[in-house]
Parts: sequence; structure tokens; C-alpha cells
Amino acid sequence: MAEIETYKISEPYLHTECSLGEGPYYEEATGELRFVDIIKKEIHSVNLAEGPNSHKVTKLEHSVGITADIEGHEGEYIVAAKLGFAIFNKSTGQLRYIKKVYDDPTTAERFRFNDGNVDSKGRFWAGTMYDFHSGEPQPEGCVFRLDPDLTLHRMIENVCIPNGMGWSPDDQTFYFTDSPSKNIVAYDFDPESGNISNKRTFFTLDDGDAVPDGCTVDSEGYLWVAIHEGSRVIRVSPEGKQVAEVKMDAWKITCPIFGGPNNDELFITSAGVGSDDPKPEGCKDNGAVFRFKTSTTGLPSNKFVLSAKP
Repeated sequence: MAEIETYKISEPYLHTECSLGEGPYYEEATGELRFVDIIKKEIHSVNLAEGPNSHKVTKLEHSVGITADIEGHEGEYIVAAKLGFAIFNKSTGQLRYIKKVYDDPTTAERFRFNDGNVDSKGRFWAGTMYDFHSGEPQPEGCVFRLDPDLTLHRMIENVCIPNGMGWSPDDQTFYFTDSPSKNIVAYDFDPESGNISNKRTFFTLDDGDAVPDGCTVDSEGYLWVAIHEGSRVIRVSPEGKQVAEVKMDAWKITCPIFGGPNNDELFITSAGVGSDDPKPEGCKDNGAVFRFKTSTTGLPSNKFVLSAKP
């Protein structure tokens, strides 16, 4: 068995106290990192050139799971929020829904959006799961795909906790994580149609109660995967083998994303520890955001393409 390279982040980049930090996104045009706190209903942003002192927080009426830039829209971006897909206005801090996903109000109240990503053709993929008041998550969620013309497609049904989504550098493989399964699965991906097929297990985490969470794909085709209740991010080869890990002093690691001027740094979100959670020794930075310089580069973040008038 090949030796696993191990690294350690000694201090957070941002000493935030997120209840559920998630959804990091690097905006190349402004050099800004943003991320969300789903439980506190917040969007956070920080200008990397200016540093941690530029950290800002916007309070929202509804929770947001993931955000993405919109091609040609500098003053706003798209988010997967509580009820569906919405536009966030940077100037006003307001959300405007453009596509709600559940017609029945009772069903809509039971769910929220969690993780997602944008594909190479500008389609926004995002998954729903039980909201916090709805009890223990059950496999009743769905991965939706919102196309540029605002048509909505149900891509993966019977999802419990939708997390990491990404594509291989050649755009032929789609990766998806339903965390409780402990599996990252792969599908054949058709970039032109957006269809997926031929589901198979790509990687299985064997580590007690720890589960794979959010992920990002680098330019060499390796996945960097957050390990929730595992205090680390792991690097997984295109063949599905772990080759490296990055440890930090937080227990619930949620999602990594590449960013920075050379797109060679990982920015990693984490969640807080509840009163009923175990208190692993040394985990003093729960809810913080971490920064790690890698020896590779990430794939560019895709932007949502909005061709229809919302």
C-alpha cells in the first residue's frame, strides 16, 4: 500500500464560529472568497488581497446552501436557498427567487438546499434534504439541475444528505456524494445534454462515524474531499485511492474549494460542535475557515449561464 502524504494546518485563516459553514466559492474577478452558514442564515465574504480584516457577514431571511457567479452579472450571483434557486443582489443583500422547486407548501417547508455545483455548460446542480426541524434526514431529497433557460430537471432521486459534486477535467465523469452512504459515486456525463448514466461506486470511506462531505476536483483529476467528523480533507486519485490528507483542529470539516491568485490554495469550511456532540481532543477551531497551499491547481469555477429572463 502506497504511503499517504500527511499535512497539518496549525491555525485557521478565519476564526469564524460558523454553526454550519458550507459552500465556499472563489470569485476570480474580485479575488473574493465567500461561504455560507446554513444554520445562522448568513453569507460570508472576504477579500483575499485585503485579508481577514475585510471579512463581512450578510444576514438572510432564508438559509442558503451554495452560491455561484452568473456569467455577465457582476452585481449579483445565484444561490440554492431554502425554497429553490434565487438571485442574491450584492448591493441590497436581498434574495429574489427565480425557480422554486416544490409546489406543495408543506413539502417545501420540510426541505432545504444543501450542496451543489455548476457544470461546464453553465447548468446549476444542487441537492435538497430535510431541513433541521424535519427530523433525522431520510432518503427523500433530490438533486435538481437548473438549466440556463430555467427549466428544472430531477437528476438523482432518493437522496439523504447531498454533498460533494464535481466533474473530471475531461468532463466525462460526474462525481456525487450522499454522505450517509459513505460513498462517492461516479456517473458517465454527457456535457452537451447534461445527462448522467452508468452509476458506480468510486470511493468508500471506512472510518467509524466519519463521512465524506463536500469535494472539489483539481486539474490532475484528483478529488479533495472534506471528512465530516474526521478533522481532515483527503486527496483521492482518479482511480479512487487516497494519496494524501490535510489535518486541522476542527472535527466537522464540510467543504474545500480551490482559489487564490494562482488557484493553487484550498479554502476549507467547517461546522461547529453541538452540546450533545462528542468533544474530540484538540478540536479547538470548530466552525473556522482554513487555508492550505497545495502543489497543484484547481479547475476554474464555472458560472451559471442565465439565458432566460427570470
